[in-house]
Amino acid sequence: MSILGTIDASTFGNNVAVTNGDATVTKNAADSVDVGDILVLNSVNYLVREVTSTTAIELHKAYAGSTNGTLAGAVRRTAPTAVADYVVKGGDSVDYELIFVDTTEQSIASNKTRGITGPGWWQYHTYQTHNGDQRHKAEYIAPAKATAAAAGDDADDTIAADVLETITVGTQPAASTSSSGAGTFVAAFTVDQSGTKQYKWQRQTKNATTRWVDIVGGAGGLDTGITYADFTTATLAYSALASDALDGYKYRCVLNTSKGAATKFTDGAATLTFGT
Repeated sequence: MSILGTIDASTFGNNVAVTNGDATVTKNAADSVDVGDILVLNSVNYLVREVTSTTAIELHKAYAGSTNGTLAGAVRRTAPTAVADYVVKGGDSVDYELIFVDTTEQSIASNKTRGITGPGWWQYHTYQTHNGDQRHKAEYIAPAKATAAAAGDDADDTIAADVLETITVGTQPAASTSSSGAGTFVAAFTVDQSGTKQYKWQRQTKNATTRWVDIVGGAGGLDTGITYADFTTATLAYSALASDALDGYKYRCVLNTSKGAATKFTDGAATLTFGT
């Protein structure tokens, strides 16, 4: 979760003690802080979930830096009330993401398709419909304008990128017929920016006309009588197919990138056949 906050900043006059992997911060009683404040520790933003005493607080997540008993320069900042309430009450622990969208990101078409239409903090998540299509849900938590240079939102770029990244499908998976019980399905695509390509394979049973299911690996990990491998790569491999029980199953690949491109699917016409 990325947080913007340069207003009402106050630097602690004393050192604090932090421990890697621990949410507890020990401080001097002279340095005040309130629940819901942003506390910047070693250039990383944390929200204060609990003030346990005048000399101890609990962060909303564990401290990620190195253990240091004399960390200097802790900065207290004020977060928008809605954002602070969301985190302090545990909203960041559910399957929604709290993201910050800068003024560049809010104008990009791919973000608007996600329902993100303004700068500031958004509660956001994706879900699949009964037929495997991806849907988006976005709720505006608090507006705030900042340019990309000031937003500090690098961690959010997998959702709301600073650029419009477009996926172009290059290779549609072809049907696969196997007499040996092993084979592959292959997908390929290109992107016009620098995002890392992401693949997720799905399958649909012969008689299911709508439902697509994410493939998981191992023998019987999803379907009895077949073993799947490499199901998050460009090439889905299957083996140990022992009968025609999976004849007519269809396969497709969900395509995405680390830069927040709009999701695309291959056409879903790749059919598995057992036999010669």
